[in-house]
Amino acid sequence: MGLLDRGKRIVDIKRGKKKKYPEANGSTDIEAKIISKGSIGTLDGLDFTVIGRMVYDWGGGFWEEFYLEFSDTEEYKWLSKEGTTLELLEEVESADVPDPKSLKEGGLFEFQGEKVKVNEVGEARITSVEGSFPWRITSGVKVIYADCEFERTGEILSLEKLDGSRIEVYRGNEIPNGSLDIF
Repeated sequence: MGLLDRGKRIVDIKRGKKKKYPEANGSTDIEAKIISKGSIGTLDGLDFTVIGRMVYDWGGGFWEEFYLEFSDTEEYKWLSKEGTTLELLEEVESADVPDPKSLKEGGLFEFQGEKVKVNEVGEARITSVEGSFPWRITSGVKVIYADCEFERTGEILSLEKLDGSRIEVYRGNEIPNGSLDIF
């Protein structure tokens, strides 16, 4: 998408949102920002496009994951949103990571030479899938997950094991709501 086309698309999106979601105009609250497949925005000064969105139901609520394409850097990252909490994560190699099913909350394990604390272990079901992803995914799939953090740095380590699949490992940080702009 060229710069001129991107500018036109941003103007069209803003006009459409003003009509459809007048309460979101000018808001810095992440709850008021509408993020969906096809949304475009910036994160810490880098442009991105949302190319996929999944919704997970963990039985006590839900969280969303957005698959972002950063065209300037040719990178793909995940934006996880639960309530007002945002996390930006990148997939990492998973050769020495334990299966999330074997972990206990409060437990420790070692990953890439660092100690990692397990904060939460649970089960969720993917209830909605839209857009493009690096693998085939459908709604209804069960996921065992473990939310962890590196003891030394506080960085996030998220482990997910989908039914019949390998363990996926994501590393990143919580990000301030103000660092994300959706147009």
